[in-house]
Amino acid sequence: MARLQTGDKNIFQVGKKTDEGYILIHDEANVPLPHSECDRTLEVGEKIEAFLYIDHTKGLVATTKEPYIDMHTPGFVNVVEKKEGLGVFVDIGLNKDMLVSKDDLPYLKKHWPEKGDTLLCYLKTAKRQMVARPVSRFKVQDFIKPKAPLEKGDTVEAFVFRVADEGLVTFTREGHEIFIYYKHTRKEHRYGEKLDVTIVVKRDDGHYNGTLIEQKETMLEKDAQRVYDYLKTHKAMPFTDKSDPGDIYETFHMSKAAFKRALGRLYKEELVELKKDKTILKDKD
Repeated sequence: MARLQTGDKNIFQVGKKTDEGYILIHDEANVPLPHSECDRTLEVGEKIEAFLYIDHTKGLVATTKEPYIDMHTPGFVNVVEKKEGLGVFVDIGLNKDMLVSKDDLPYLKKHWPEKGDTLLCYLKTAKRQMVARPVSRFKVQDFIKPKAPLEKGDTVEAFVFRVADEGLVTFTREGHEIFIYYKHTRKEHRYGEKLDVTIVVKRDDGHYNGTLIEQKETMLEKDAQRVYDYLKTHKAMPFTDKSDPGDIYETFHMSKAAFKRALGRLYKEELVELKKDKTILKDKD
């Protein structure tokens, strides 16, 4: 027989049946196949192909189920739990969820994935442990190559791969890489988050720039409402059309140009009073 390979499919012979399942025989080891990991009735003596993984006790376990990912083939898997101090667990289609270590997650915990988020991972084994490892940004297209290009104006589903210094690195399930500058966002985002991204620049058939902001006509109303809601809470604000763009973005998550348009709309509707160093909410009475 070929060498026993954890995190991959192996050929075994069914040795015997037990109350818990079966014992599979290999030249290197005998491995349990629990009933919960077997999708059919087996006969003693027959040869089968089964996937080998490491369970929570660090013991070897076989399964006839097809995992979503293995050592060679990555896939998109969903986060099912977040554990402080450990990382996050992802569903790979087996009875055991696999850990994505905190060492493979963003340094800032606010950027960690939440339950329901999606990561592109493969399996990695070391020292009788098995974990899910995220595929690096620059290796995604080694495994997933886009079959068709995107065009400017297309809106697609993409997942955050990295929260970078200047923006978000995202990928579609088809392997398109879309970079989103922070000026094209309206709030903070996290690794694994699903986004609806609109293409604004096509760099080549696999790399694009995108935006999370709607068309100006629509956003003008939303931006004005955001500033108005802030004023309803604070009555006044130390922001004007002369304010620092960084201060505006930190508070409202919009560019200075968008803020000025929103302020102009509120002024036109006589909802605010513009002072040299502040903006005041007008009394409706």
